[in-house]
Amino acid sequence: MSKELNKLENYLLFDEQLPACLSDGTSVFKSECPPDKKFKSENLFEFRRGRGDFHASVVAALLALIFLAFFWTQTGWDARKLPDNLSNYIGYQFGITEIEGRAKRLGTILKQSWFVPMLCLMVLVPAALFNLKNSWKVRRWRLRYQQPTIARFEYEKYLSALEFVAYFVLYTLAVPILGYLLATLCLGVYLTWRLGYRTLKWLIIGLVASFAIVLLFRTVLQIKTPNSIWLYDLLPSAQRAFMLTYF
Repeated sequence: MSKELNKLENYLLFDEQLPACLSDGTSVFKSECPPDKKFKSENLFEFRRGRGDFHASVVAALLALIFLAFFWTQTGWDARKLPDNLSNYIGYQFGITEIEGRAKRLGTILKQSWFVPMLCLMVLVPAALFNLKNSWKVRRWRLRYQQPTIARFEYEKYLSALEFVAYFVLYTLAVPILGYLLATLCLGVYLTWRLGYRTLKWLIIGLVASFAIVLLFRTVLQIKTPNSIWLYDLLPSAQRAFMLTYF
């Protein structure tokens, strides 16, 4: 055994590449993975800025500014109808002041199409800009102390998530062709296999779970599906009506 280890050392550059235990029983392997810690509920709300935080903050700020730019033309702000005395009007709407001896409950201004988007932008835009400012400070600190700032790992994770978006798009396109039942069964079994559960046991579990979803949402809750399904149209009229009603 010792001769084989000595021969192996000639082909390895670092000691860390040796087997976990030498012939004398001493260990040369040291894991870089931190030991598992018991999960605590307060850790759920921990916030830590990573390498890709600045890039995500830039995207969030740009989206907030785009929403602000389109607010004036897409929410009905141009066609708003407000009285000349706006202060009395707001007080009147919120029941603070009375006009003509009676107070009106919340009404006109709250029902206008631009009011709720305006409230959202009043929170979204300052929050996005404030987050961008703090993210830039962290990025400057990383650059100053030569910390890594490349966010390739984060980009790969975001792009990899688009794979499952594509699966959902294909699923919605398959429902008018194969029907809700067959399309859901195919998607459920494939996603089970795609996530690494590739034994016969797990594939059967995925099939049964998908069928239970069909029974719940289509048979019991009667969630609407397309009235014209290519596969069901090939069936006789009685079977077609049954499949369109329950599956």
